[in-house]
Amino acid sequence: MDIVALVVVLCIFGPALFVPITAMVLKHRKEMLEMELERRRLSNQEMAAQLDAIREEIAQLRDTSTQYDMSLQATLEALQERVRYLEQQLEEQTRVRL
Repeated sequence: MDIVALVVVLCIFGPALFVPITAMVLKHRKEMLEMELERRRLSNQEMAAQLDAIREEIAQLRDTSTQYDMSLQATLEALQERVRYLEQQLEEQTRVRL
């Protein structure tokens, strides 16, 4: 008899309990999904910030390498000019001796 009474109580009050329990479960799932989306959004923002930092570093490296390249080119041109000058002096000294 106890089982029949339990079944009757569940049949009467079961649907009334089902709706709030289902609502709580769905609310919990929604909150968990929102938390996951927020975590992903923050992760995406961090990745974007890191990517921007890398782009900035690359731009700085380009500038630095360009400056070194220009400095090296200027030094090379100065050395070439010195060699030309020394070669001219050597030629003049050779002519004077002859």
